[in-house]
Amino acid sequence: MNGMTPMWAAVLAGTLAVVARIRESGRGMNTYGARAMRHWRQNLPNAYRELKDPEAYFTLAGEEMQAQISDLIPKLAGPDLPGEDYQDKVARLSRARASAEELMLADSEFFPPPEATRQEWEQTSPQEDALIDWAWRMQAQLEDLSDTSLDFDQAAADWMLPRDYLEQIATASSPWEFWKANPSAWEASAQARWERYLNEDATDR
Repeated sequence: MNGMTPMWAAVLAGTLAVVARIRESGRGMNTYGARAMRHWRQNLPNAYRELKDPEAYFTLAGEEMQAQISDLIPKLAGPDLPGEDYQDKVARLSRARASAEELMLADSEFFPPPEATRQEWEQTSPQEDALIDWAWRMQAQLEDLSDTSLDFDQAAADWMLPRDYLEQIATASSPWEFWKANPSAWEASAQARWERYLNEDATDR
């Protein structure tokens, strides 16, 4: 399973030479890199585990964020003001730095949204009750008791279940009992749909 976005893979692939120079120079990680590393450890554990060299990666990330902040500060601070003394200038620049940090950290690609947990996904995604409901509705359709347009192939793709499983549950006298009697197929479906969700969610980050 790959819980990391293609963007991260591309970034990593393009930074090998820089990482080598970081190792040679012995440069340490700055505060922005450390904050990003903590964010990934706490909120994106799957993506963090896929980083081959987290120390070098977040050292580089911190330097990039520092450069972005340094570029933004003078734009936010503006030119010196007429009659501005030293303390006023320091205060203006400090406010500009604080604003630059806030803007950068809010928009930075190095602070992606947290990964969803399996429990959260199960609570917000259709699970066995929805499958049983589909089976009853398909059964009514097969018996010409409903004018719905349910489709086995579409259901197989949505639920990531074999078509023959869906055909059997839709014709069982009790779809619920059939579901309970075939736990392995359902567990495989749940795992496959969870992995699909992670991959789809990753592409949106």
